[in-house]
Amino acid sequence: MIKFFRKIRQNLLSEGKTGKYFKYAIGEILLVVIGILIALSINNWNENKKASLKEAANLKSIKSELESSLQEIRTDYDRIVKYKQSTLNIYKYIQEKPALVDSMYFDFHNSIQFSMFFPKTSTYETFKSGNLDLIKSDSLRMLIIDIYEAGFVRIKTKVGSRRNAANLLFPYYKEHFTTKLIPNSDENHGYTHVGIPKDYEHLLYDSEFETLIAEAMLGRSMEVSDFERTIEWIEKGIEEIDR
Repeated sequence: MIKFFRKIRQNLLSEGKTGKYFKYAIGEILLVVIGILIALSINNWNENKKASLKEAANLKSIKSELESSLQEIRTDYDRIVKYKQSTLNIYKYIQEKPALVDSMYFDFHNSIQFSMFFPKTSTYETFKSGNLDLIKSDSLRMLIIDIYEAGFVRIKTKVGSRRNAANLLFPYYKEHFTTKLIPNSDENHGYTHVGIPKDYEHLLYDSEFETLIAEAMLGRSMEVSDFERTIEWIEKGIEEIDR
């Protein structure tokens, strides 16, 4: 092909057709440029295709990890809502001073319970070193970062903070309650823990206990809010990945 074009140029020059020669030369240059542009476009298309496939693979892995964490966080959320309600019930007992009944024992023990959340993060940790940049949607990328770096971190941090209701109440609980096991109504789940007060009348009028329960309620409310926000983010993230 190169020899063919060279022969044409030589013929034009030998025949003295300089004008046609220059026109031909310009045309040949344009053909070369067009060929280069086409080659670059094909290469860019291939690279973009590879990036899109890699993005899809990353998002599929992240989605799978988020779905696993979502299942666990929903289970933990149900527990902490129950613990929060029990703490609120105890505060009502202090205010209303009802007679002691067996059902209260569950609330007393639930008040010192907490949930250890262990989100799945290995996929995210692998990808955040560079592969997250492949996600074209800025809003989706930031949402994924918020889930892992804000939502999960806030929940896990609460366990060791002063807002952990269980940590706050447990020293008092050890002094004023006795934990016992009673057979569970569901035979498949063995026994249930209950907290039995050593002096119920004292608890109702103890300002220290009231203060601790009030502080624990604040911690429970903050914890529930963190769970609800993170669940909402995860659900939205999964939805955005599917979209």
